[in-house]
Amino acid sequence: MVTLNSIFRSNMVMQANKPVRIFGNGSGMVEITFNGETKKAEVNEKWLIEFNPVSYGGPYDIEIFLDGCYTLIKNVYFGDVYLLGGQSNMQFKLKDSNEKVENYTGNDNVFLYTVDRMEKGESFYSVDGWVKLTKDNASDFSAIGYYVAKELANEERKIGLIACYQGASVIQSWIPKDVALAPEFYVENRFIDHEWFPIWNDDGVLYEHMIEKILPFSLSAVLWYQGESNASNNEADIYINLLEALINSWRKNFKDDSLRFIVIQLADHLDRAGYAWETIQRAQLLAGEKIPYTDCVICRDVCDNIDIHPKEKDILSQRIAKLLK
Repeated sequence: MVTLNSIFRSNMVMQANKPVRIFGNGSGMVEITFNGETKKAEVNEKWLIEFNPVSYGGPYDIEIFLDGCYTLIKNVYFGDVYLLGGQSNMQFKLKDSNEKVENYTGNDNVFLYTVDRMEKGESFYSVDGWVKLTKDNASDFSAIGYYVAKELANEERKIGLIACYQGASVIQSWIPKDVALAPEFYVENRFIDHEWFPIWNDDGVLYEHMIEKILPFSLSAVLWYQGESNASNNEADIYINLLEALINSWRKNFKDDSLRFIVIQLADHLDRAGYAWETIQRAQLLAGEKIPYTDCVICRDVCDNIDIHPKEKDILSQRIAKLLK
């Protein structure tokens, strides 16, 4: 039996000017017609069929035969797709921000696809496909995703957001297990050893449960907001190396050596101030200087330093969007 990955649904956004990759699982015959071209292949296990890049625009249709069973994906637009990655500050919803409800607005050019989390309770799931931003559902969008997308979207440039975050997650869980278990990343007294930490913080677990499900979908950039859960002294000392390992492994497995990463620096936090927190902040800043195609966005001057989840996400998001314009 051959299946199509659940990210491929009608009303989706795919990345413009990068390879058009359509993929799934199983064994059998696959035939895909897109943009006037038909490709056929006898596939086995995880399969991938690739078409040439397409410029901004749409809508397109994609016709797919999986062992003779027909699927039509309609209204496919080519714009910019951003993966929203990290932990709770990326997961942080618009309804929890300081934005007034009466200011919520929809946008016909913004769509969200959610990768299912291990922790339940998300408002959108993969079965919902690509959800268009409306005034009624805006409250459940990632606040950063909402603001960034609205800054960038227009009729000529549709924006696709892929929600791929998990609150209270350590960076090691987002790195392929074989990489995360390398001897140079071993530290004693990791946060993960604490009994209260959830099961998704084992090495490579979230990478396998979430990232692998969407590989190698073409992206414009990854927006990465994480680090709070690695704020122990031993982990902070190697955080720059862990972050570089994550970026390199994601670029390799998304088949995009120049995939952009926007690293959001942790805001100052009075209750967590000290060596570990400040070392992670320095590591995030260093990543923007050291790692190619990587930028660090500072938010300490526009975010509350009392709440570990600052409610001010608007100005921070404007800074992110400025880098992406």
